[in-house]
This record gives sequence, structure tokens and C-alpha cells, in this order.
Amino acid sequence: MKKRNTKRDKLLTGIYFVILIFLILFLFFNKYGLIKYFELKNEIQTIENQIEENKKEIKTLDDDIKSLKNSDAKLEEVAREKFHMKKKNEKAFRFKDKKETKD
Repeated sequence: MKKRNTKRDKLLTGIYFVILIFLILFLFFNKYGLIKYFELKNEIQTIENQIEENKKEIKTLDDDIKSLKNSDAKLEEVAREKFHMKKKNEKAFRFKDKKETKD
């Protein structure tokens, strides 16, 4: 009678072990498993960081727009630097960097 119980116990232990392995594999490698969960969580974090950076950039651009609308000196500074504008009686000089002359 002990042999039946040990064989039965070994069989049940084997079945439980197979079920446990199957559940672990299912938990990790499923379409919605833990690996996918952590990948998506990481992706959400990077997207949230990008959103914060973009909000900061938008704020600085809004501040620049506001200063350009309200300050003629700032408007003149941007016109001279970005668009290479000058007044009628001024001469403009352009200096090349050393890196540009080596090419």
C-alpha cells in the first residue's frame, strides 16, 4: 500500500511541478506578461520625460516670443544674429572658425 501512495505522490508532485513551470512561463512570456509590462513601463517613463522636456522648451519659446513682442532691443538682437541684418551705414564682418577653414 505504501508503494501506491509514493507512486501517487510522485505523480502528483510531477504534475504540480509541470503546472508550476507552465504558470511561470505563462506569467513571464505571455503577450501581457511581466517582461512586456516592464518594457511598457520603461517606455511610458521615457515618453513622460520627453513631455516634460517639451513643456520646458515651450515655456522658453513662449518667453522668447513675449520678449520679442515687448522689447525692440531683443527684436534687433535676434534680427542681427539670426538673419544677419544690419543698419544702413554699418559694415558687416563675418569671421570663420578654424574648423571651417581646415576643410
